Amino acid sequence: MNMAKGSTSPIPGVLAEGKSRDRAAAASRVLLIFGSGIIFFLFVTILFVSMGFLFDFSITLHHFYFSILSLLGFIIAAYFLIPFRHRLMVFLLLAGLWIGSFYLSLEVSKSFFDLSYDGQAYHQEALIQLVRGWNPVYHQLSGPEANNMDRWLNHYSKGVWFYESVTFQVTQNIEAAKLFHFWLMMAAFSITLSFLLEIKGLPIWLAFLISLLAAFNPVSIYQSLSFYLDGQLMSLVVILIVSLGLIGKSKESNRFHFFLLFMTIAVLLNMKLTAGIYVTILIAGYLAILWFNKKVEILQEVFSVFIGSFLLAFIIFGFSPYVTNTLSQGNPLYPALGTDRSDYTAPQFPANFTGRNPAFLLFYSIFSKSDNVRGPDKTAVLKLPFTVSGEELKAFTDTNAKQGGFGPLFGGAVMLAVIVFAAALISLYRLRGKPLRGNDYPDLESLEANPKTNISIGLFCSAIVLATCLVNPASSLARFIPHMWLLPIFAFFLAYFSKNQLIRVVGYAIIVTLLLNNALVAFAYYKYNFEITGVYRQRLEKMVQESKVNPFKFYFGHFRTSNVWRFDHLGINFEVTEHKDECKNGQRILPNSIVLKCTSD
Repeated sequence: MNMAKGSTSPIPGVLAEGKSRDRAAAASRVLLIFGSGIIFFLFVTILFVSMGFLFDFSITLHHFYFSILSLLGFIIAAYFLIPFRHRLMVFLLLAGLWIGSFYLSLEVSKSFFDLSYDGQAYHQEALIQLVRGWNPVYHQLSGPEANNMDRWLNHYSKGVWFYESVTFQVTQNIEAAKLFHFWLMMAAFSITLSFLLEIKGLPIWLAFLISLLAAFNPVSIYQSLSFYLDGQLMSLVVILIVSLGLIGKSKESNRFHFFLLFMTIAVLLNMKLTAGIYVTILIAGYLAILWFNKKVEILQEVFSVFIGSFLLAFIIFGFSPYVTNTLSQGNPLYPALGTDRSDYTAPQFPANFTGRNPAFLLFYSIFSKSDNVRGPDKTAVLKLPFTVSGEELKAFTDTNAKQGGFGPLFGGAVMLAVIVFAAALISLYRLRGKPLRGNDYPDLESLEANPKTNISIGLFCSAIVLATCLVNPASSLARFIPHMWLLPIFAFFLAYFSKNQLIRVVGYAIIVTLLLNNALVAFAYYKYNFEITGVYRQRLEKMVQESKVNPFKFYFGHFRTSNVWRFDHLGINFEVTEHKDECKNGQRILPNSIVLKCTSD
């Protein structure tokens, strides 16, 4: 065929575009397998530990070896089942990514002390008890055995403690067990990016930034060097939502996506007692979308996966606490619910939060000055959005910012999101004359298609996230509702694919605001922890030398088990003072520590 002079053939451009899509698809698969492999490691570790407890086997090094061998099997299965042009190179790349990310997370975690109250009082207590042979299925710890932390150890979810204690057993370094915060953030990032790379019209750089925001969110950041669980819960909630998106995106059933969903739910339900409520609401919302769009086959598959993972999580993975709580207390969610439940809200609240409903508390969680005030003589205060003070950043040196815990700029991002939601509702109203067919399923490969369906589902998903936050009576604490962070991210997608140029600009402003917000939170948190760890390490080294001549006496209080292990491990010679009033002239070893060094003066 002759072509006019000066004309250019479209074929090279088409080929280049095809190669670009192939590379993006290959990168997407690698990212998905990498992130899923991390979830698989947690899944099989909890499986081996929980099954071992049922057969009365304690935690040993073998649990770690079994998990590593299982992960190797996962890599081999991916090697044969998932199409890659250069399989050996992909195999080596994945193995290197898993080993490198695990080692990096471990080394960073080992370099910092968890000095938080809950971390030292009962999280480390649980790990030490498990490594010493405690079987929570057949033995309920007494107060003296558990340093009066028995209520928490016996009745709280234990999935995280299972895989952390296996790591502790292998490394004999309890701080190393914190590594799963970073590892799960990497998993959430890679799985989210894998999903977003498949959306046409979304640039790679923007997909990268959104994945970064979803995975490295404020709660995950300011709990990453501690044993608190909420950051890990948030990572798994992100993976849960993305896995549902992967299932919805697929033109045909993809068993790998369903397997990822199954593993994620099973692990997530054993993260915290409240996780079951969040998962149920999110899955119910997704099933409602499938039902409305007449996707009955997918609905049945998702529901079956949910029921199967729910049963595994409650009966096998969570025999302790869910079955043991039901048998001993008549309530699987004890002590979060029930007549003898723990009131975990009142001790966390300032005076103007007492007796308030979740909507009021959530409003303050978003728009108040970031702070850590609590008690009847303290009050939380609102502030102007987009304003920041140096005083606010001090709230993020802790693992539990009690007001404004999503960051000093989050209120501004939510205000921008409200503008986007309002514009979306107006657009929906203007499209009211267009019929919304039940089979008009959102096109996740090109979100510009089916605007009425996409807007409707975007708003519905945002409402579901909001509902999961409002069911929590302590919604003023960001760590109890970490997924609220996703609301402005959902708003961004509505803005980005809007035909209104001004709304698109608002969407970009949301992303910039969230990035700046996270930078401020991360700077405050990591700077403080770097400094306080350095101070503490110097004081510990000094105590090691001085105790060789004159052994110390300490009053540890609720930190007894964790700090006795730490001091023994470091070689400090000391005696334990059982009662605080026997510790003469007690001096705190750190400004915010309850551990007292007793003196004879």
